[in-house]
Amino acid sequence: MRSSSIVLLGLALGLLGLVAWVLLPSGTDVVLYCSVDQDHSQGLVERFRQESGLRVDFQGDVERDKSVGLARRLSEERARPRCDVFWANEAMNTAWLAEAGAFDPLPGDVLDLFPPAFRDPAGHWVAFGLRARVLLVNTELLPDPADWPRRVTDLLDPRYAARGLATALARPLAGTTYTHAVALLTRDEAGTRAFLESLAQAAAEGRVRITTGNGPAMQLAADASQRVAFCLTDTDDAWDAQRKGRPVAVVYPDQGEGEWGTMVIPNTLAWVKDRPHPQASARLLRWLASPRLEESLAAGPSAQMPVREGVPVPEGGHVKRPGKDFRVAPVDWGQLARNRDRWLDLLNRVIQPVR
Repeated sequence: MRSSSIVLLGLALGLLGLVAWVLLPSGTDVVLYCSVDQDHSQGLVERFRQESGLRVDFQGDVERDKSVGLARRLSEERARPRCDVFWANEAMNTAWLAEAGAFDPLPGDVLDLFPPAFRDPAGHWVAFGLRARVLLVNTELLPDPADWPRRVTDLLDPRYAARGLATALARPLAGTTYTHAVALLTRDEAGTRAFLESLAQAAAEGRVRITTGNGPAMQLAADASQRVAFCLTDTDDAWDAQRKGRPVAVVYPDQGEGEWGTMVIPNTLAWVKDRPHPQASARLLRWLASPRLEESLAAGPSAQMPVREGVPVPEGGHVKRPGKDFRVAPVDWGQLARNRDRWLDLLNRVIQPVR
């Protein structure tokens, strides 16, 4: 009886292995799940392909599931991973997956490349290439800096509606806007609930425009004919408008005495537990962790801010140094991970209009 059970177990494991082999793409040396915008990331991965000779199966996120789609896949595939390396465009879902046991600890030489503040305390992921959550002001509609917003809560300032102007932000159900909302709720649940309720009311009255993403919010603020005084967006979208010569200015919010500071959203890098390509994935992991990649992100169209002091930034001043050029909001990513789904029903209920 025991021997027949062992035989059956062996057959079952063999069948599972065959299924996994069939499901993995043919001609693949390493599998990368990447939620970073593909126009920012695919060219860099192609450079790795050319330098290493390794064939990379690049799996990206679709816009409607930004930041959450691939994280969900990783969670669902934990029993038999298809992915080797996870390069994410934010940290909350990475921290959530780490707490769920989806990642192996990173090698010491990879962790040592990053300042302590940008490493997971348990060593399962690192952070780099920051974007900030900023206010993008239309300078044709608000030519006087004295009229510019200074805080995220200025999205509801009545002086803009009094001038026939609206404000805008992305619906906080995916991407960095969702991460930002969870961070605000974690910090001050009662105050943020009231803020969200007021946003929903203002949206119903046309004083706030809720969009499907940060890019559409930026486009509203960059076009004076839309009558949007400013929007809440990320620095990569803000820089896209600036380099195209649109009449906009960037405000790093909540910099006043006693205010929280500006939230930053990092890229993160993690090594999937039980990955199918251990050796090739180590090469890809180290290449993505290199300061050279962070320099490319700073110099590229996303204008992401390095976390390592020795990484150069391009001339022009549009890539800031967090902690030097502006005050960063303190965030406990582990705490955000534990609260990741806590307010999803609230956000779905409150922020309904999408225009």
